[in-house]
Amino acid sequence: MQIKVKKLLEKQGYRIIGKHTAIKICLWCKKAIRNENTCYKHKFYGIKSWRCIQMSPAFLNCLHRCQFCWRYLDYTLAKDVEKPDDPNTIIDGCINAQREILQGFLGNKKIGKKRFYEAMNPKHFALSLAGDACMYPKLPQFIDEIHKRKMTTFLVTNGTKPEMLKKLLKHKPTQLYITLPAPNKKIYKKICKPTIKDGWERLMESLNLMKNFNRPTIRLTLAKELNMCNVKDYANIIKDLNFKFLECKAAMPVGYARHRITYEQMPTHKELRTFTTKLAELLKLKIIDEKEESRVFLLSKKDSADRKLFK
Repeated sequence: MQIKVKKLLEKQGYRIIGKHTAIKICLWCKKAIRNENTCYKHKFYGIKSWRCIQMSPAFLNCLHRCQFCWRYLDYTLAKDVEKPDDPNTIIDGCINAQREILQGFLGNKKIGKKRFYEAMNPKHFALSLAGDACMYPKLPQFIDEIHKRKMTTFLVTNGTKPEMLKKLLKHKPTQLYITLPAPNKKIYKKICKPTIKDGWERLMESLNLMKNFNRPTIRLTLAKELNMCNVKDYANIIKDLNFKFLECKAAMPVGYARHRITYEQMPTHKELRTFTTKLAELLKLKIIDEKEESRVFLLSKKDSADRKLFK
């Protein structure tokens, strides 16, 4: 990683671990430690926001350059991580960096001391910060090592690496997310600007593989005048897939996304509800939860007790 890029990212609050990994303390992690609020993953799935590490083992590696991505797209590595760091080294580095950053909260009178000390011992890795974790060649071993430490994994991918998903069939994350960024190939190519010719076909292959994973989840990240359209086309893609959860979330102009989408393009919760309701009707799904502050809805065929991993 170029020194200039590293310094720029660190100035924005990212902590770089090794050659290709980054973490960043989530807003909701900070709020949760102060007993103010928690993220939608806490509400939907029982994940404790104050014990969650938001990270990526392939921070700048991606085959997409999506308009709604908050990543610094001018420095995109459209290839797998080369000479990858050891999984245990990354895990230890992420935990130590998380602890170091959060130490400052101990002097804040607003914090909940119980939550602070729990935060010092993370229980969850969200492989979702930026880039595509599936471009880290040692991802299967990485997930296994996290699980050996009695921690959970939420893996988010754009679906352009079905070959890695096949490798993960014997190393399954706790929950797999695949982002469906567009209702058809034409819009996909326009907003994702893939660096490969068969990105859409690879995504479709990945979506068909997800039935073999635990808690398979489809994510729609929606922006007006961009991809929040053609609801029937979304339904036609999704209807034959075998998944457990479907999330519809507003794209937000944060980070570098502010240079590519406007605040006017971010749907309100009410607008998102209208779109989500139409999609739910077409797919015969139910809206089983929502988080207005995060502008996100959760859909499934039916609600169930096992939705929340932790009570």
